[in-house]
Amino acid sequence: MEPHVPARSALAIALAAALSPLVLPSVASAASTRVLVRERAPATATAERLVSRLGGHVTRRLPLLGGFSATLPAGRVAALRQSPAVRSVTADAVLRPQTVAACDPTTAVCSGDGFERAWQSAIRLDLAGGRFDGAGVGVALLDTGVTPSPDLGGRLLARVDLTSEGDGLDHYGHGTHMEGLIAGDATQLAHTEGSAPEARLVSIKVAGWDGATDVSSVIAGLQWAVANRDRYGLRVVNLSYGTDAVQPADRDPLDYAVERAWQAGLAVVVSAGNDPTTISKPGDDPFVITVGAADVHGTAVASDDTLAPFSGRADGKPDVLAPGISLRSLRAPGSTVDALNPSARVGDVYFKGSGTSQAAAIVSGVLARMFQANPALTPDQAKAALVATANPTLAGPGAGAGLIDANAALVLVGPRRGAVGSDGLPRANAGTAASSGLGTIDGSRGSERGVADLNGDGIPEPLTGEVDALGRPWDAAAYAADPWTAASFVTSPWAAIANVIGIGAAPRLAPGPRVAWEARHWGAADWVAAGWDPETWAARHWGARHWGSVGWQ
Repeated sequence: MEPHVPARSALAIALAAALSPLVLPSVASAASTRVLVRERAPATATAERLVSRLGGHVTRRLPLLGGFSATLPAGRVAALRQSPAVRSVTADAVLRPQTVAACDPTTAVCSGDGFERAWQSAIRLDLAGGRFDGAGVGVALLDTGVTPSPDLGGRLLARVDLTSEGDGLDHYGHGTHMEGLIAGDATQLAHTEGSAPEARLVSIKVAGWDGATDVSSVIAGLQWAVANRDRYGLRVVNLSYGTDAVQPADRDPLDYAVERAWQAGLAVVVSAGNDPTTISKPGDDPFVITVGAADVHGTAVASDDTLAPFSGRADGKPDVLAPGISLRSLRAPGSTVDALNPSARVGDVYFKGSGTSQAAAIVSGVLARMFQANPALTPDQAKAALVATANPTLAGPGAGAGLIDANAALVLVGPRRGAVGSDGLPRANAGTAASSGLGTIDGSRGSERGVADLNGDGIPEPLTGEVDALGRPWDAAAYAADPWTAASFVTSPWAAIANVIGIGAAPRLAPGPRVAWEARHWGAADWVAAGWDPETWAARHWGARHWGSVGWQ
């Protein structure tokens, strides 16, 4: 069977092209091909005239892109790309969104507050309120940053930025959605609370406005979380990210990094990814809690629950499922996803989306409640409790132990007979071999290559070989030997990149490198809900599958 190659949408390519010129795969031979053209001087129309001379025609002006779309004979693309009037030429692709049947009007649960209450009831989160709501427990969110919100207020302890943007804010829109699903308290709209509405959050931004990141940046974010876990009371890490790399987990640096966090006492929650034929890395790691997505169909009953068709799966993974379809959460106004998907907005503050990202965020919040109920809990015990108490209705290949049962997990780990402790609780990962981390960093990247201007000549180069996003040689042995303490992070090159806004904030010492993914990363296709068919409006049309979301409504 030939490998699946995700198509590229016009908007996703436009986002990447707007950042920098990229080296793209050759366009398949055909009588003509659709392209997106970014001009160096749009007002002159020089590039448009060149398209006409080459036998093509302009189909639409794209002012936001600084260019236009066009149809061109396939054999003339190279000539257009070589023109000094052209900044970049990228392949266009067609999106085919299609509507799905409306919800049953007799149930009144597929829209509005009823639908929001349904996913919480489906995992019995509504029975777990009262005593335990995540208060005092810190969750680290490695994502695209967050937009501060009254729904989080002072519980957003810090925004850490490891990108060139430096402000910790969410200019893409993904991290803010995760933020609300983890710890939002519905201050602005009833029934929009996350799964731990009193948990504290630390945002570690590893990707910018277009989702640009590299495996080495994610590893640095994990190291920062470990080094600062005590300062911020961190017990959970949410990582709705993954690559399609196939390097074995027992050698892979990214797998090693999540295991380092796990052994440091942080329960790492990873999305399974949105390719139903595989599990994204580091969701393939045997230690972490890998979460797939379920469709609860807007009801609290288990009889109609199904495994989401896009949810990643492989032997032994995911571990559990959580709701992942049409979830309402916080919006990042003006962000990339927000601008491209106005139909996903719910009023001025909220947004709807679907995917294994959202499912992972829900599990992260449930874990925060569990650590509040039993501070002595270890990550191994927390994972075992989630697995042991999951609803087995969907259990099996692709679904792990089934849909989580938040209330049952809390009962299992919480105060028993007047005492809180860890004795007698089940433990996961017994006898599991740890990763050495001695594999290649390049092998951890998979097929999605970032580009960065590491030599300062203004031309981004692909991030390939044994070099990190800062341009430093990757030393696997030294990386494995690093103690990952607060002191060691301060002396690392990433300390000059990190900007921390919040408690004890220190100014950035130097700007970070500008890193961009080669078109096939995030996008609106990684957010879907009732208005779109998830199998048609899916990550393969954008390539944002590596951040574990499937679509925006």
